[in-house]
Amino acid sequence: MGSGPVFPVRATRGVIRIRSDDDRLAATALLAESGVIIDIGPVADAAVLAVDEWTPQHDPDVLAARARGCRVTTLADLVMARAGGPIVAVTGTAGKTSTCHSLRALLIASGVAVAMSDTARSSNAWPDHSLADTPTAPHVVLIAELTSTHLCHMEMPRPVDVAIITTLRPDHADLHPDHASYIASKRRILLGQGPSHAVVLPGDDPDTLDAIGPVAGDVWTFAGPDLGEMGAFRRPDGRCVLRDSRGATAEGVLPDAPPVLIRAILAAAAGALALGAAPKSLAPHLAHLTSAPHRQRELGRYRDARVIDDTMAATPRKTRAAIDAFASQHPVVVMGGDYLPHDPAEVMAVLARIRDLRLRVVTFGDAGERLGTDTHATSWAPTVMGALATAATIAGMDGLVLVSPMFPMEPAERDRVAALPEP
Repeated sequence: MGSGPVFPVRATRGVIRIRSDDDRLAATALLAESGVIIDIGPVADAAVLAVDEWTPQHDPDVLAARARGCRVTTLADLVMARAGGPIVAVTGTAGKTSTCHSLRALLIASGVAVAMSDTARSSNAWPDHSLADTPTAPHVVLIAELTSTHLCHMEMPRPVDVAIITTLRPDHADLHPDHASYIASKRRILLGQGPSHAVVLPGDDPDTLDAIGPVAGDVWTFAGPDLGEMGAFRRPDGRCVLRDSRGATAEGVLPDAPPVLIRAILAAAAGALALGAAPKSLAPHLAHLTSAPHRQRELGRYRDARVIDDTMAATPRKTRAAIDAFASQHPVVVMGGDYLPHDPAEVMAVLARIRDLRLRVVTFGDAGERLGTDTHATSWAPTVMGALATAATIAGMDGLVLVSPMFPMEPAERDRVAALPEP
């Protein structure tokens, strides 16, 4: 597609509710291309409302706008509408960012030109202002990470060529009216798809497959048993087999990495195959892929202890997955952050797992203080860096510290952990 109008509207007034200055300016410029003039007035008589990915689905402005027939959109919508080449969109409750980063690395290694944001928050691959200046060329693949609160506000002005869905589990209860709305938002990634498009699904996850239901595009599979389908599969010997639509196969070696990265690699490989990459062009590069920042990524040593940065783990499920991934190494766990009322049963299940494994815990922040004696924490610190310093001292020489907070953290705090300054 070219750089013509994104939304051909007759009325010219629009309102933007986007927090980031850079993203707000980019959305303003893109809407101006279709004659929409942005002002700071009320939403009541606007023709277009542009919101960001932090806007709840049931936000009053959004509900009022939709009731009047006003268009609701996001910067991701506007960027994707101008893409000149194929679009690969990735969604799911977990694994989105790691899949995007792995896909980019595989495509570049295979000689494919890629556009993906490097400036989005906490290394996410959200389509942001960095992709808004010019439309992508026809030969460039646009990789777009889409959260549920991107998708629930998007019109999907053109269908994505390859939709990757990593997994679907209850999440973001505060941003959607109910779980059914959350799932429906995720399914919007498939809007407009037909037989010429593709969907990548987890073959080992029946709950996700049931939630997605029938799809219009070709189905590619990852992570399930190798039943001769199109996709990427891990064999019992740990090797990976890649199979394309013509039945051509190639085997590759997967890295020694946590399950979250292995699944992301398989999803990314299946997505690259769905785009037309040859199995033999992808297989040699699988072993060299690494975790995205803040997602079970080993940083190095701090006070002689090894440190795993899993600071994007802001839910009990994600922290539980990290604890299970590193349980054999008996890590000292750093958890806490900004308190969010998670499902109490899920929180208690994580704490029970910690007690069963007899892991030591250092908590931080408001959430860590609220957890109190439930964690049997060794100590508490007001900041994550204070907790990390204590945990590294406890872990000692060659010990492991796992920073997996279970509650939200500010991006600046994540960056401080990732920088791992000298003690």
